[in-house]
Amino acid sequence: MKKKLTIDLDEKVYQQLLKRFQGDENALKEYAARVLENQNQGSEEEATSDEIQKGLEDYLNKGSAGTRSYGIKGQGW
Repeated sequence: MKKKLTIDLDEKVYQQLLKRFQGDENALKEYAARVLENQNQGSEEEATSDEIQKGLEDYLNKGSAGTRSYGIKGQGW
């Protein structure tokens, strides 16, 4: 389901984009929608990567440091 979004652009930016799309405002709208969709997908992937890193750090910090018993996290046996 599509939702409508109205954005305010600087006049100079708007004119540059309009020139790029040869005055076709519909093409400009489609371009803006694609850029926003692609940008949003990228941020989700970054968040996932950050979550993985945080989870790994939490896992490694959970073990008691300095012990040499079998299976201690992060000992590199």
